[in-house]
Amino acid sequence: MKKRTVIAIQEYQPELDFEEAEHSPPFTLPEYQRQLLAPRIAAGFIDLAIVAAVFAIFVVTTYLEMPENFTLDRRVLGVYAVSYFALVTIYFFLFMLSASQTPGMKYRRLIVSTTEAVPLDPKLACLRGFGYLISILPLLLGFIWMLIDPEHLTWADKVSGTYIKKI
Repeated sequence: MKKRTVIAIQEYQPELDFEEAEHSPPFTLPEYQRQLLAPRIAAGFIDLAIVAAVFAIFVVTTYLEMPENFTLDRRVLGVYAVSYFALVTIYFFLFMLSASQTPGMKYRRLIVSTTEAVPLDPKLACLRGFGYLISILPLLLGFIWMLIDPEHLTWADKVSGTYIKKI
């Protein structure tokens, strides 16, 4: 005689709360985030340009201090590339920790917010900083992700549970 297993799906399937979306702040909705794609991209380019300008000063200074017989090889260029990505990560992290927005975001009138519409606390800023790190390492794929994500969020947004809103 074969035993038959009966599973009651109600025990394992949570109830869906369709009214939850009605109580969500408007800036958490995908339509709102989609409207911010162009300003976010512009803010990102502004921030990358600021970091590139600071990094260029560093590169020129170190190049001028190199011995005459020093040659730039792949290893040295790799160190410079890793240093640039580290500087970008630190830049985003420190501005999130101190102001919940970068200079590029401030110029484009954007701010990072929690679902309760308040600026980041240090814990969320650290989570978002980690999100920036994992977004930057695979050649900025975590930022490009917002173009294909249904909610139009970057990996940093998803890791920290934060949103961008217009101010």
